[in-house]
Amino acid sequence: MSNLAFAYAVGAGVSLATYVVGARLGAGGTHPVLGTAIVTGIAFVVNVALTLVLRQAGVALTFSTKSVASLAVVGLATASVNLCTLLAYASGLRVTSSFVIGGTSTVLVLLAGFLFLDEPFTWRKVVAVALVTAGTFLLQRADVVTTPR
Repeated sequence: MSNLAFAYAVGAGVSLATYVVGARLGAGGTHPVLGTAIVTGIAFVVNVALTLVLRQAGVALTFSTKSVASLAVVGLATASVNLCTLLAYASGLRVTSSFVIGGTSTVLVLLAGFLFLDEPFTWRKVVAVALVTAGTFLLQRADVVTTPR
């Protein structure tokens, strides 16, 4: 992995952490469907502005029909992520329990990589998936045990 790819991945991680904390803080005072509209609307405006700036700067904005179709599915998934996350927080999920979201995502991404994208399968990755799953379960159980009823 290049240093630039790693820097982008760290930036995505920081952005996701900001998303999780912000979603938790905003979920209680806004209906999740409206919250999803706000989040995706702001993301849309920011991305259109970035696209216009890049176009004005002469950057070639290329695309293929296949990539647009894949990204349309990503758009649907993003709306679902926003809605389900806000619904989870509005229903009482603690921000420290958001590892359920991340852990589920991690396991499914690794499985999809192995099964559909021909990514390398190693026993180290299988052990990592098992540890992520176990850690997510333990974190969730810790909240259940300490939460007064």
